[in-house]
Amino acid sequence: MTDALAARGIAEEKTPAVAWPLSLAASVAAPLLLGLAFPLVNAGLLAFIALVPLFLVWAKSSWKQALWFGWLAGILMFVVLFHWMIHSIGDFVGSWSWLALVLLSMVEGACIALVAVVTALIGRGQFRAICVVAVPAAWLLGETLRTRGSLGVPFGELGLVAAHLPWLLPIASYGGVYLLTGMIALANGALAGIIGGTPLARRIGAIVLVALAIVIAAGAGARHRIVFERPTLRVAVAQGNISQREKWSPAIFERTLAIYSGLTHEAAGRGARVVVWPETAVTSYPLQEPWLLARLASLAARNKVWLMAGTIDRPSAEGYYNAMLEITPSGSVGGVYHKKYLVPFAEYLPLNNLLRPLPLFDAASRFVSGPGPHLLSAAGMAWGTLICYESAFAPYARATANAGADAIIVATDDAWFGGTSGPYQHADVAVIGAVSTGRWIVRGADTGISDIIAPDGSIVASLGLDHQGVVVGDIGRGVVTPYDRFGIAWLLVLALAAVVAGMWRRSQRAVGWRSRRGTW
Repeated sequence: MTDALAARGIAEEKTPAVAWPLSLAASVAAPLLLGLAFPLVNAGLLAFIALVPLFLVWAKSSWKQALWFGWLAGILMFVVLFHWMIHSIGDFVGSWSWLALVLLSMVEGACIALVAVVTALIGRGQFRAICVVAVPAAWLLGETLRTRGSLGVPFGELGLVAAHLPWLLPIASYGGVYLLTGMIALANGALAGIIGGTPLARRIGAIVLVALAIVIAAGAGARHRIVFERPTLRVAVAQGNISQREKWSPAIFERTLAIYSGLTHEAAGRGARVVVWPETAVTSYPLQEPWLLARLASLAARNKVWLMAGTIDRPSAEGYYNAMLEITPSGSVGGVYHKKYLVPFAEYLPLNNLLRPLPLFDAASRFVSGPGPHLLSAAGMAWGTLICYESAFAPYARATANAGADAIIVATDDAWFGGTSGPYQHADVAVIGAVSTGRWIVRGADTGISDIIAPDGSIVASLGLDHQGVVVGDIGRGVVTPYDRFGIAWLLVLALAAVVAGMWRRSQRAVGWRSRRGTW
């Protein structure tokens, strides 16, 4: 039968196995390089080469081999990028934190394994010319799948390294972190084609690299021609520097209020009209406790500021909200925002009826999800609010901007992560978000990092980890970006088309004919 098919010119494609030591080396090298590209090292250029060994090995492997080594690479990648999570996970599971991290990495790594399988099916034993674009497209689709939805984990995205690459950062305004990821992955695909691809793949890879350089230069040039509104509104962040393990103790509640009251007075003395307190700075229920609301109202009125305070709202006994409360200079409640995207297992329990009876989960929090983007109005501007974890969801930041936000508040408590790279990774998300949405971002963190970030991604004022103080700066209204208008549907359609084209198999070839330029 095989001879008959060969006689008719139909080739039987066989995918050779790549030597396992080479696959293992690639599976270890790539996570280590990516780890160096992210905080605390911030060697972002390494992200442009980190995936090259994986792309080459996967394309030349059988799909089964790619599956297992892709999963291994994914597990190691997320253990490296998410190692800071053990600091917060430990508060819930104690000495089991490393096991919890590995289990999380195994789940997240399954998306990398899927990308590896698709790459093997595209490559069919070699890094063909179509692999230059189709394999990075598969990576983009896998990362998009991994980071979206209520159970998504929107950290470790390839495009976040652009927060420390000023020449690449402006591209975020055209497609957010997803376009940044796509371009970095495409650079890896081009280099893989040049280094280990077919003759045609080498040519295509070189063309793609030149095209990327032109697009990046053009994007940066266009961004510099945008005129932003002159900053005229002075805002401030009060960073209390109260540790996670202390702030919930009733014994220090009065001291906490005294610290934030003093910082607010200092901010007002420096001309601030809007003062932001971080996530759950007030560890009680001011909307249900008149005496506490009266104290906050008096503070805002005495200092003639709009006070935006992270707190808790418990309108009923069934559950409570992680909230941002606005108090006006007249001492009235201007509005309240309820957090929409809650942290699984920390703020709410997935599969609650099934898991709640288990001893490990019986004390899990019972926060309730809010309805979605809701604007607060202060000092003549509309403010969108993103609380902690939800600030990392790029689609939600875009939805908040499109709801009419002139500026965005990010209120967080990164004390959960201690002195690890976690607070720095989270702060980088805000930089990308400012450029993506074209909005000023006022980022208030309990123990740091607190920033005031311009729409071009520049940080105009900042206070680092483990410091108590006030961050003051002037802001203005933002601009509407192409990402705000068009989102990324177009990008995902292009990526899907590239993957489909790469996996398309021709069943027949002309007898005796072979392209001199290589194989698509």
